Amino acid sequence: MTSARPVCHLNLASGFAGGERQTLILIRELAARGIPQRLVACESSGLGKRCEGLPGVDIRAVSGNAIAAAFHVRGARIAHAHDGRAVYAALLARRLFGIPYVITRRIITSKPLTGLRGLAYNGAARVAAVSRATASALEQNGLRSSVVPILSTHAEFSPNQDEVARIRAARPGKTLLGHTGALRHAAKGQSTIIEVAQRAATTHPDWHFLLCGEGEDRKRFEREIGDLTNVELVGWVDNVGDYLAAFDVFVFPSPKEALGSSLLDALQFGLPIVASNVEGIPEVVEDGVNGRLVEPENAEQLYAAIEALLADEGELAAIRARNREKSKLHSATHMADDYETLYEEIATSV
Repeated sequence: MTSARPVCHLNLASGFAGGERQTLILIRELAARGIPQRLVACESSGLGKRCEGLPGVDIRAVSGNAIAAAFHVRGARIAHAHDGRAVYAALLARRLFGIPYVITRRIITSKPLTGLRGLAYNGAARVAAVSRATASALEQNGLRSSVVPILSTHAEFSPNQDEVARIRAARPGKTLLGHTGALRHAAKGQSTIIEVAQRAATTHPDWHFLLCGEGEDRKRFEREIGDLTNVELVGWVDNVGDYLAAFDVFVFPSPKEALGSSLLDALQFGLPIVASNVEGIPEVVEDGVNGRLVEPENAEQLYAAIEALLADEGELAAIRARNREKSKLHSATHMADDYETLYEEIATSV
């Protein structure tokens, strides 16, 4: 893109989760290519702070109000809405300033695209879907705008090997079964992991579960864990790669998931995966090929899948190799290539 007018990224989420990390990675990659950008982000999320110092990136902190955010889009070449509230800011900017916009859809819901929501989604020049399941749900809910698949990326974490060694040394002789994600059972299913840990406490004392992340269900999980010693709530981790490099298996029993960027991080580290057979997850994990799929919130199936996977070291080695290879399809370079092409198509068609 040769225009001096920036791409304006809109992300009005109040916290920093998977969607914000994907936004950050995209901005970093495009900045390295010399593409001028503007970020309009909710001050409380920390996304703007993480983008400070990136060349050619103009950061605008807002309260999260979509109307206020829309006025910061003025002068941009294209607006890119990265979350639900940002969609309405992009629509308003289109109406006020004639700026085309693209939406990235990272979740799956059954809500029909009607009323103002339908107007916003169907007013987009393109809607980028992170999985086929996401695209299908959008179309079933009434999307008329063109949908394009754009794969998310793994975070390209660089582990500190001294920290990796410390994590493993603190749990000698243990098979580390890890999970990363917000502590919210309705979204990530951690209570099912705790159920498995309760059973494994006597049958597999070498299994040790590490749950990385913070969230609204921490107190609930602490009560469920009780006096179990084989499961830990690690808390927020700045460099998740240190833990991913220490894990032996990645466990991801989400009740719903459009794709699951944590799964992509697990691929980067070649981790065997046991995950729920829901929505976009089977697009990342093929049952019996690079992991195991189970029904969500089914602790018995999750336990059995972990047990079967760990029983065959030859299969584990093959899965590790397959997942490292598969992770190459989910790189920041590929994602940025796709968005840069999309931006150019939109800019030249208006």
